[in-house]
Amino acid sequence: MSLPLSVNVELLFRETGDDIGDRIRAAADHGFGVVEIWSHSDKDLDRVEKALSDTGTTLHTMLVEGRLTLADPGTHEAFVGHVRAAAEVANRLGCTRIVTGSGVGLPYRKRAVQHGIVVEALKAGADVAAEHGVTIVLENLNTRVDHPGTLFDTTAECVAAVRAVGSPGLALLYDAYHSLQMGETPARELDGAIDVVSHVQIADLPDRGEPGSGTVDWAARLRELRQLGYAGPFGLEYVPTTGSADSLRAITEIAAAL
Repeated sequence: MSLPLSVNVELLFRETGDDIGDRIRAAADHGFGVVEIWSHSDKDLDRVEKALSDTGTTLHTMLVEGRLTLADPGTHEAFVGHVRAAAEVANRLGCTRIVTGSGVGLPYRKRAVQHGIVVEALKAGADVAAEHGVTIVLENLNTRVDHPGTLFDTTAECVAAVRAVGSPGLALLYDAYHSLQMGETPARELDGAIDVVSHVQIADLPDRGEPGSGTVDWAARLRELRQLGYAGPFGLEYVPTTGSADSLRAITEIAAAL
């Protein structure tokens, strides 16, 4: 069974230039019909929309903009506004998932208290997302290498928050790269929690390169995720160490063999 793959065009097909529409077309030309982006406010949405339409490509994820500290109640109104803005653009582009993290933690406040405050923000955001027919996907981010200070740096904490909110407007984006950087494994972290997973992203260790460039046995890890019950595409959110097309070969071969 061939596993579907989703290409992050912020990082891949940069050879075509700065225009995201051109990168979407390049991904489609290489056989990838599902893509991901980050922000929306810095893009020509008309060109993005046309590229998606012309190629029949699906936009799988985009970000809720603004890196806010959700453990601070003073940020919640702004967060809900960012969710609404992202949801409206997502509706226009046919995207059903908008990505957020918890933001950084506050050193003067107990972790359990901060967790509860973040849940309140996510509840408010999830209500707005659900009204627009999209889902916020909460991403686990590692603090060891890429995101020092982030509050929710474990998968378990993200799962607990999603369950506490209990809304169709919120699910988990399991980022296997960040999870593995934290010493976790998919089999352990998602056993009994695959029902809250809406998307999975991957990149290799130690340097976030393409799968096959580092130390991770991706055939084993992807097989674990499928056996746990994850049925969606695997998002390729990595920094290529070579040309985009070449960087995709190893993971494409692995996906085709599973």
